[in-house]
Amino acid sequence: FCACSSAAPVQSELEASPSAVAPSSSVRPQAATRPAVNAPAQTTSAEEQTRTLTRVTDPSTVCMVNDQYMGSPQIPVVVGDKTYFGCCQMCEAKLKNNADVRNAVDPSSQRPVDKATAVMARDPSGKVFYFENEQALGKYESKG
Repeated sequence: FCACSSAAPVQSELEASPSAVAPSSSVRPQAATRPAVNAPAQTTSAEEQTRTLTRVTDPSTVCMVNDQYMGSPQIPVVVGDKTYFGCCQMCEAKLKNNADVRNAVDPSSQRPVDKATAVMARDPSGKVFYFENEQALGKYESKG
């Protein structure tokens, strides 16, 4: 997160849905979500949830600076003919002034993608991933 004073992101709807896709090993959640080394192996739905992405259909619910699903509408930031969303005034300024913040790398194709036009999916922690199109999302899903 940035050093803004916005509320924490919403972490609801953790159940895998028909639109869920499995992330590749390069974008799996960090060790904090994995069981401890000496912990017994678990095959619970919680473990499965750490390996799934859920499609984000409303881009206004994402802070595109923090790449976090926030669960409610964020501040719209119009740059040219595209609309981005930020969670606070600091994120709004970053989106207006820094083109790099408005772009991401598609985890499937490794190509740059504009966040305003990207297909988005989130993991159970709320981290958002951006895909260049539905085909890239489908390819990513098939790698799971």
